[in-house]
Amino acid sequence: MNRRQLLQALVCAGPAVWLACASAADGPRRIVSLSWELTETLLALGHTPIAMALPDWYRRTIVEPPLAQGVVNVGLLYQPNFDVLRDLKPDLLILTPGHSNLKPALERLCPTLTLGGYMDSPQPYPALLGDTRTLARALGESARAEALIDEARRRFEVPLAPRLTALPTIVADAVDGHFLRVYGQGSLFDAVMQSLGVSNGAQAAGWSSNRAGNALVPLQRLASAPLANLLLVGPVTADVRAALQASPVWQALPCVRQHRVAELPVIAPYGGLVSLQRFARALHVALAQIENPEADHG
Repeated sequence: MNRRQLLQALVCAGPAVWLACASAADGPRRIVSLSWELTETLLALGHTPIAMALPDWYRRTIVEPPLAQGVVNVGLLYQPNFDVLRDLKPDLLILTPGHSNLKPALERLCPTLTLGGYMDSPQPYPALLGDTRTLARALGESARAEALIDEARRRFEVPLAPRLTALPTIVADAVDGHFLRVYGQGSLFDAVMQSLGVSNGAQAAGWSSNRAGNALVPLQRLASAPLANLLLVGPVTADVRAALQASPVWQALPCVRQHRVAELPVIAPYGGLVSLQRFARALHVALAQIENPEADHG
């Protein structure tokens, strides 16, 4: 039995068996990822995929860990090019629950591993830790996963200074000149905010979140949270920025009038532990900038 046949046999035996035996099989080497967020965790565990869906989109929206040039583009997330996949001869495909309809066809190419349920879990952070450990076992990288988890825990267990957390904070995407996508209860951003002692203004305002932990909120509703800081997740596009600047509703918001708005770098709201640590650092810098705009917070 060759290595590829062994991996296929282990998958057919069920996840518990093949994950336990991954190190014995020397782990998969030719990995293809059909998730940008799971690619982040794959890279954080020390493995670069040979191919993935739209690698340039990862570089724009996930950013870190950096993705090497030369990773093959297999097409769209949910419409991968099967001819390219077949030619690549992968020994593991990383999928999400959204690939359930494609999974039978993909399993005919090579073993698959489905992760990413944390993205709409009511408790996303513990679920993310579970997915990180599951992927690590498949790769034979459990020790590396525990080091990554410990690093994140140390980052999150130290609350921010009280002067930075005196006011609630709203974290949102600027969708257009009329709506924000606000991250509330059930989001990974909220989990980090809680651990750092930052009150989420979305919850204080009573805004309900969907299963993914966010809510589409009209600009005028921010007036019901007059004390909240506002942090916009980057990038805020030029057209959206112009629309906000031209909006009388935006200009009338207390956070805008009192200069309590800051822009965060590009951070994936459903990313892995690297993204969440970046968010923790960016949150600290942004709140410090709002609290003391004259200081150098670089």
